[in-house]
Amino acid sequence: MTSIVADIGGTNARFAIAKPVATGYQLEGLKVVDCKRFNGFDAALQHWLDGLQGPRPEKACIAAAGPLEKTSSGGRVYMTNLGWSIDAGVLAKEFEFPHLELINDFAALAQSLPRLGSEDYRVLRDVPRVQGAPMAVLGPGTGLGVAGLAESDGRYHVLASEGGHANLTVTTQRELQLLQILIKSQSPVFNECVLSGSGLVNLYRAVCELNGKVPEELTPPDVSARGLDGSDTMCRETLLDFLNFLGSAAGDAALYLGARGGVFLGGGILPRIIELLPESEFEQRFLCKGRVAQWMEAVPVYALNAGYQALIGAAVQLEG
Repeated sequence: MTSIVADIGGTNARFAIAKPVATGYQLEGLKVVDCKRFNGFDAALQHWLDGLQGPRPEKACIAAAGPLEKTSSGGRVYMTNLGWSIDAGVLAKEFEFPHLELINDFAALAQSLPRLGSEDYRVLRDVPRVQGAPMAVLGPGTGLGVAGLAESDGRYHVLASEGGHANLTVTTQRELQLLQILIKSQSPVFNECVLSGSGLVNLYRAVCELNGKVPEELTPPDVSARGLDGSDTMCRETLLDFLNFLGSAAGDAALYLGARGGVFLGGGILPRIIELLPESEFEQRFLCKGRVAQWMEAVPVYALNAGYQALIGAAVQLEG
């Protein structure tokens, strides 16, 4: 059965109709809109529905960036990076959906993992996946999402988390110095303070202070662009530090979840700067886990290609 699926991040909202096909799901009527154009999710949804051609599916699943609060009417998400509150019961009544589900966006992304093909990701650590072992997914974007997926009794179960708010791990003297600078304005310094769009700017400012430079007023795309083209050494250092911190966070996620089924890296930032991975110490940070470093050697790592995997995961949610 076809269904309406949506993936609502802190910056963009993605809508589509998911149609079952032999290989999984085909996304039709796909549209991406800027969340800032709308006062709330209901306005963004109505905008998409107004342009929809053909009959409207009766089932819908909304994946939203924020912790899911269980309610008697089906759940509520307050989007911490956007200020929207999405209530499943209110939406179902307002838009007359016979069946509507609300889930966390990274829970949806986790559910998509078993449905992905080799064209959906890039292999970063090419070691055999342990069949049936847990998988982890994390990704820096507007915020930092983290989730897991475990298999039991022939079914997959999402392990939703707020790992983006776990405390930032430091491994080297340089990272300790950066933490000491960051903690002046944010305490505690959690992962998302660095591993996100706004975090990239926070890190850039800390790198400038560490080098005795005055930071410019840059946006996250500015930092990425200048770092990639080599026109600004402070931005270049920032991107490399960012990837190093991401390696540590990915390794932590693997340990927490026992993710020998693979660690998958998503989010909107990594695909833009992935070419710098070989220049960074991402893998060293990933493996640098003391007495369990040998265990870490057996964990594969993948970078998800930019796409709409969370929409597929939202469709999977409705299968149950």
